[in-house]
Amino acid sequence: MKQTTKKRVTSVLAIAMTLLLAFPLGSAHVEARTELEMDDYDDIVSTYSVDDSVLDYNDYVQNFNAVYPDKTITAGAESCVRYDEDDKETEPVIYKDYEGMSGDSLYTSENSLIEFEVDVKEEGFYNISLEYFPIKGKNSAIERSVFIDGELPYSELSMVTFYRIWEYDADSYKAANGSKAYTWEKDNQGNDCKPSMKENPEWISEYMYDSDGYITSPLSVYMTKGKHTITLLSMREPMVIHSITLSNAADKPSYAQVKSGNDAAGAKNTSGKLITIEGENPTRTSSQMLYPIQDQSSPSVSPSSPKMLLNNTIGGNSWRLVGQWIEWEFEVPEDGFYNITVKGRQNYARGSVSSRCLYLDGEVPFQEVETISFEYDNDWNVMTLSDENGTPYEFYLAAGKHTLRLEATLGGMGEILEELEDSTYRLNQIYRRILVYTGANPDKYRDYNINQVYPEVMEAMDLEAKRLYKIIDDVVAYTGQKAEKIATAQTLAQQLERFCEKPEKITLEFTTFKENISALGSAILSMSETKLDIDYIAVYGENAKLDKDKSNFFKKAAHEVKSFFASFFIDYDAVGDVYADESNTVKVWVLTGRDQGTILKSMIDDTFTPATGIPINVEIVGADALLNAVVAGNGPNVVLSV
Repeated sequence: MKQTTKKRVTSVLAIAMTLLLAFPLGSAHVEARTELEMDDYDDIVSTYSVDDSVLDYNDYVQNFNAVYPDKTITAGAESCVRYDEDDKETEPVIYKDYEGMSGDSLYTSENSLIEFEVDVKEEGFYNISLEYFPIKGKNSAIERSVFIDGELPYSELSMVTFYRIWEYDADSYKAANGSKAYTWEKDNQGNDCKPSMKENPEWISEYMYDSDGYITSPLSVYMTKGKHTITLLSMREPMVIHSITLSNAADKPSYAQVKSGNDAAGAKNTSGKLITIEGENPTRTSSQMLYPIQDQSSPSVSPSSPKMLLNNTIGGNSWRLVGQWIEWEFEVPEDGFYNITVKGRQNYARGSVSSRCLYLDGEVPFQEVETISFEYDNDWNVMTLSDENGTPYEFYLAAGKHTLRLEATLGGMGEILEELEDSTYRLNQIYRRILVYTGANPDKYRDYNINQVYPEVMEAMDLEAKRLYKIIDDVVAYTGQKAEKIATAQTLAQQLERFCEKPEKITLEFTTFKENISALGSAILSMSETKLDIDYIAVYGENAKLDKDKSNFFKKAAHEVKSFFASFFIDYDAVGDVYADESNTVKVWVLTGRDQGTILKSMIDDTFTPATGIPINVEIVGADALLNAVVAGNGPNVVLSV
């Protein structure tokens, strides 16, 4: 069946490419869908593989009336009408009262297809949510494709991501009195060791979202009255499913509505209460790569040391993908209103913002904290969550334990990036249209008269240049400055203007035009990353004293002087435990970053050295140092380039 599917995918792709050239340039997607026979499920994979034949979400919702029924339709194990595994139809594996969930649940492997039947009583749009248990697999996020009545409604449902839950392994730290006040294990150089992670699965009920993050609300499907099928095609990792639900997520109230309700209930202010949550001490995360970062760049980081490498922040490059989240647990002493301040830093992308969505006890408290944006700054930003006038938001918390979660989101950049992606699609159409006529390497001495042969292409170029300029203006308005990555869009806009003024330049710059389109596609991927560091989060009452926590010139100077003198006594290239007896030790040099070297050293100390008794020292070096050592004849025993 797999060979047959591959042949069908190739055929469909060939037909799609042939049709693509015949379609007008104004639309970002071909408005046609491949109809599927209900008894031919091989074609589901073919539909999944041809994104260009499927509408995007925004085009899809415009085809229907905006009707959102106040109904809930739940399909459990009894509604399962088909289960395929490893290309064969078989009976599903049913678990009874699995992991505390009463009733029947269905096991789905990473090579399976499961279909539910639902009976819709009222026509309209419905959000889709899944109640699932992330069973052990390959430690990756779970991915599924979703089909309604055997066809893909829109491209965003071709891959929906469901996250696992991770926490620090208890062997990696010592918790004081059973709390999460971590005392990290240290190597023999006095540096904090990175904790290992373990999965802590539980039942999760979650709406389906756009995995690219361009659509920030839960995805909807339009269902007519009557019976329908919902098919989940496994793309990666197994899971246990208890139920799939069609409903409509409630709109988040505004801050004014929430505050008015709390005031009417007699909520009071809390004076002098301050709870500090260290960023490196999360309770749970959505990825095993979200572990502490060791930051020595500023004396204001908590905790800080100019000498030792301490686990004192979290996030960074590992916290860059939309949907990834970090959750902390904290406890407040009394009922009442609290302010929240986040000490974060976004020094990764100039001209960009990193956005996070705030959850308290699993819910977004009000609309205004669905997008919390951190602008580019080399220094740490101590930001109190406030309205546009700078008045801090008052969050009502009852006495006891609570959870606070920050989830990566694109915020307002999502819509802009979607427009930019559509523009890239249209530019590729323009390029392919010209390619058919001129070939990949046009003769620079020939006049192809493209403006006469393809006048619609020239019109499309002029329109696309104007669209790109508007997108650039939107990015600048949102971020406050022109991002480095958006400069590619400006280069393309200027090139398109040049083509419209002098069509003969099209063939002269044809290769450059293609390279600029490719660069714009890469820029979109980079702009979709939303990296952020977190030092701490403060939850405090009205009159609590919160330090602004900014490093002045003298503090920074003292920190740098201490770091300078410490560098004479500490080998920062060494990773983890360093064995003094070099005659009986294997020296490994790693041509990579410290994080990768730390992971390698951890694997060596956990498995290789205990099994063989061979001690290994790992050092981070550059290519120049390696070359000099080899020439001098005193290089390492092993060199690795990860």
